[in-house]
Amino acid sequence: MKSKNLVSLSVAAVFFVLSITGLLIYFGQGSHLVDHTHAWFGILFVAASIFHIVNNWSSITGYTKNRRTGAIQKEFVIPVVIVAIFALGIGFDLPVFKKLANAGKDLVRGERPRGGPMAQPKVDSIASAVETAYATAYTKGDTGALAAIMPVKTALLTEAGTILSGSDMQKNILKRTAPEVLKTKVDHAEALDDHMILVYGTATNSTATSPSVYTHLLKEQDKKWQIIAAQRAFPAVQ
Repeated sequence: MKSKNLVSLSVAAVFFVLSITGLLIYFGQGSHLVDHTHAWFGILFVAASIFHIVNNWSSITGYTKNRRTGAIQKEFVIPVVIVAIFALGIGFDLPVFKKLANAGKDLVRGERPRGGPMAQPKVDSIASAVETAYATAYTKGDTGALAAIMPVKTALLTEAGTILSGSDMQKNILKRTAPEVLKTKVDHAEALDDHMILVYGTATNSTATSPSVYTHLLKEQDKKWQIIAAQRAFPAVQ
């Protein structure tokens, strides 16, 4: 087995996957799976490239300098200049590079309304669906459905100032001795970006004497919206 052939083919294979995931991210079609694949194959590409450079070091040095005169070849200067231009342009966030970076997403998604990254009706619809699913799962005591909406690592700051996790919420449901009916009402929802929504609402619980206000941070991951952080408080008495 020839090491040069193995390394060259490895670089080509890894680059092929990187190209696909890179284009998906560029055109705004990324996801948790795509991002992780791109990151890991990026590491593999760096490793394979190092072996490729080591195996072809004599050829690479031959490309950079004229063996007769020792002068630097223009074939080496041009790539260096191009890389420097892009590195500086991206580093200083020059308008043309900023526009180019978002061109793929703009092409696929089109123009966004000025009010935010997502149209407000869509934001309201997502917030309402998540809050309804959360209240339904909580009321029914369905820990599986609750875990799908509020993962075990979700942080919840309660009215009493204690911090619970999504896992604690599930355990509390299993310890119930009497049924609870939770109702939520979304008062306002706003998109922070294409994958994050902040929800302000009012909740009533059949076991509580007064309603509470809450804030939920929703995040889309793998095309599913979940509550990743929450805070509850009693409204101030006027």
